[in-house]
Amino acid sequence: MSILNFFLNQSMPYVIIAFVSFYQMGWDTFEPYVILLASVFIGCFHFKAGYAVAYCEHKGDDPEEE
Repeated sequence: MSILNFFLNQSMPYVIIAFVSFYQMGWDTFEPYVILLASVFIGCFHFKAGYAVAYCEHKGDDPEEE
């Protein structure tokens, strides 16, 4: 059950965003494709950005102090 929950949590937001976007705007406009690509980009890089912030805070690097 935990494997199913993991895959649903990982993929269902993209499925829902794609469905709503294409249902509202249609297949012939470019906006749903941009929205879907932006959400995939956010999903791929939000963990890396959060990890970088946590790493800098742990090491004591604060760019605002300079």
